[in-house]
Amino acid sequence: MTDRPGAPLSWRPAAVFFDFAGTLFSDRALRDAHLDQLRFVAATIGVDATGQRLRAAYRRGMADSYGGMGSTPAYRHRSLFAEAFKAMARDLGGDIDGSTAQEAVDRQYRATVENAALRPDARDTLSALRQASVHVQIVSNIDDDQLHPLIGRLGLNEVVDAVTSSDEALSCKPDPGIYRVALDKADCCPTDVLFVGDSLRHDVEGPAAMGMRTAWMVEDGASSDPGNVRPDFVVRHLAEVACLVGLEVGR
Repeated sequence: MTDRPGAPLSWRPAAVFFDFAGTLFSDRALRDAHLDQLRFVAATIGVDATGQRLRAAYRRGMADSYGGMGSTPAYRHRSLFAEAFKAMARDLGGDIDGSTAQEAVDRQYRATVENAALRPDARDTLSALRQASVHVQIVSNIDDDQLHPLIGRLGLNEVVDAVTSSDEALSCKPDPGIYRVALDKADCCPTDVLFVGDSLRHDVEGPAAMGMRTAWMVEDGASSDPGNVRPDFVVRHLAEVACLVGLEVGR
């Protein structure tokens, strides 16, 4: 494993696949925008709680929801989040029905689309790769009804060659199906692909099992210790991905 790569790879990948949320844009920057949905759930059940308590309840709710769905090959994230909001309400001592949970998801999706911002070096990195004739693709577990509005608002259609969603593939990372769809679009074999993402399970273990090389994206200030998982590279800035293939990108 290489941390903070400096020298370029001895090979140039035919394609670079990027995860989206947490990779091309930061989830951390959406914390305040997403707190409004947690307050909506709390207000619905008549609970007045601090942001810290709401976030903790949602984390537990998401853990419960993911524990039920995350091991299946495919699921809609709308369903995942709706169940997380229901579990959060129970954690806070209340209960919400399905329509309220879906309203919370709608609010969360709108907040993400309206407030997500690309990392400062994202567009330049994607453009540099494409200009070097490297296939650039987004491979994401985000539902289409959130993914495509996000890509449009962020102006990414002009700097990527393809987009593969879990909705389209009927497969969620780390299930192999979504990677196969992405590989078909890139028209290359796994050994010619570098996969970049922030999730060790979805963006390192899953692609590596297919034969791809991996670059684990780590937020500034976060630990770069991947534990027992072994990404080929650890990067803190997207421009470092361009450096791996011998390209210069300003930050």
